[in-house]
Amino acid sequence: MYRIDYLVGSTSYSVYSPFESDRRIISGTYHRETNTIGSLTFSVLYNHPVYDLFKEYKGIVRLYWGTALIYKFRIIKIHRDFYNTLTIQCEGLLGYLNDSIVKPYVFNETHWLYPVVDPGAHACTAVEFLRELIALHNFQVTAAQQFEFVDETNGAFDSIAFTTSQTSYVKSWNEIESKVLKNIGGYVQLRFSGGSNQFVFKAALTDSNTQTVRFRQNLKDLELETASRKFATAIYPISTYTDSNGARRTLKLTGTEYIDKPLLTPIYGRIIECVQYEGINTEEKLRETAQRDLNNYINRGKPIKASATDMSALDSSVPPLEVDRLTRIISEVNNVDVTVMLNAFDVDILDPRSSTYTFNGEVPSFVRKTYTYRA
Repeated sequence: MYRIDYLVGSTSYSVYSPFESDRRIISGTYHRETNTIGSLTFSVLYNHPVYDLFKEYKGIVRLYWGTALIYKFRIIKIHRDFYNTLTIQCEGLLGYLNDSIVKPYVFNETHWLYPVVDPGAHACTAVEFLRELIALHNFQVTAAQQFEFVDETNGAFDSIAFTTSQTSYVKSWNEIESKVLKNIGGYVQLRFSGGSNQFVFKAALTDSNTQTVRFRQNLKDLELETASRKFATAIYPISTYTDSNGARRTLKLTGTEYIDKPLLTPIYGRIIECVQYEGINTEEKLRETAQRDLNNYINRGKPIKASATDMSALDSSVPPLEVDRLTRIISEVNNVDVTVMLNAFDVDILDPRSSTYTFNGEVPSFVRKTYTYRA
């Protein structure tokens, strides 16, 4: 079962344990979603032993499954109602990246031009850009707020030249989201190793949940929806990049300016979607990337939203369902047997059986999705 403790300095205080009658919460919700910070919200009564210790931005709230650490949070808001019940709102520790700023810069060709640090010659890739952002974040904050950068992309993005710049003062997390996750792709995860917090960057998600969500066993509800609002048979790609002189340039394809699927045009017509990229500075790479991403737009699979009982709530020997992991869903009555990515959930800490899980996958149709692009 889930447990919660509150670490202040070197002292750990038990907040919730199903085995301690005085360590109770009256509600608790744990939310996780792909490439987001994550959250935990819980409420305690006025007579809870830790009631007077909770402070915004002080200490670390830790969520466990049995003895296994699941996630870490910090308190960002405390609400006290008429009956002196405290509702504690927490965010995942990736929120530390909202504590630092990114000043105007140019990430360009062979140097990172930045007011604070210039590490010198480097490869202009999205991975190196992220590495420098994390280093600059660590430069500004205390040791407890720092991250160890871990690259697990296996060179997947190295063939895409990445140059960019910023003219405003923005939060580090906003820059990571806008310049990398929503542009190049990839996945950010938070991992805990010893006493350090690891910022892990992946090109693909390959881990699997050991549980199977199955009709008449732990599947409670299943919804399928055809997501055709982004359906397209052609892409018109545009890339904006920063040249060696620091000037902003726009790159388009010459000749036929779009990438299409000729076999689909007679069936569905030519439906063009404009896709904007950042940092691709050669027409060859722009064409290659657009051709790859077109598969996302011609896919007409059905995203799956399922309400399921986490079998770990019934059998403590079964590991709980985790976000960013492939999960098999079987429902004979819906003609569904697929392995899809669990990309979001809302877990009821007190009653995990009522939790809801959202799977960012599809029932395979005429084209399988091979790459995820967030426009």
